[in-house]
Amino acid sequence: MRLIIILTPLFFLFSCSEYQKILKSDDAELKYIQALEYYNDEDYSRSLSLFEQILTSFNDRETLENIYYHYVYSTFYIRDYVSSAYHFNNFNVKFPVSEKKEEMSFMGAYCYYLQSPRYNLDQENTYIAIDKLQLFISNYENSDRVARASELILNLNDKLEKKDFEIATSYYYTGNFQSAIYAIDEFINRFPETQRIHELSFIQIKAYYELAKNSVEEKKEQRIKEAIFASDNFLLAFSSGNYKQEVKAMYQELKEIQNGL
Repeated sequence: MRLIIILTPLFFLFSCSEYQKILKSDDAELKYIQALEYYNDEDYSRSLSLFEQILTSFNDRETLENIYYHYVYSTFYIRDYVSSAYHFNNFNVKFPVSEKKEEMSFMGAYCYYLQSPRYNLDQENTYIAIDKLQLFISNYENSDRVARASELILNLNDKLEKKDFEIATSYYYTGNFQSAIYAIDEFINRFPETQRIHELSFIQIKAYYELAKNSVEEKKEQRIKEAIFASDNFLLAFSSGNYKQEVKAMYQELKEIQNGL
């Protein structure tokens, strides 16, 4: 055991020394062979440094393409998605007739997907990722990767939906009832197939109800009518779902207020 403990740092010292020697070498062929070896051993930081040094060191197109291919994936595997997105797309510019063109296009779009932040942060990169994935589907509609690209778009749309859902409902919970009504209408227009429509519609009814009850006298009659109309629509649309009794109770109270006006 003690021998192993002693030899381990010596091995790493030798390994680092050998790597530095290759890095400083003028032998492009040696760097190419060693870079592939590092890559296959999943030592992507070292493979990246070596591939970077020999990106233009060979004359034949096949070798140059192979070097750039592994270079791009090295940036990807060290999670430098900004660089890898650029290089995956640039690969198709440098090698427009490559058999890897479809793969590179998908991976470029996928890198944008990986740059999409948590749902509660700014979603600019999410919109870019959706555009890139939709472009891939448009350009390679018969690709086996279309199903995966479509799945990624659904994931991104779910993130946008969750963010917009929280924004729309936050108006209600902060007492801004009129804005809540408008925001929920806008949300449903943007996400007509949302699984949240029942919950959102109920929150919207409560917003109508609170807005009507708390309106100034000159606006109360009109807002009571709007709240009653919205309640009727809810009970028709969700005749056997949750919140039915709560909406019925609000409806009855609104009718009583209307009769007393």
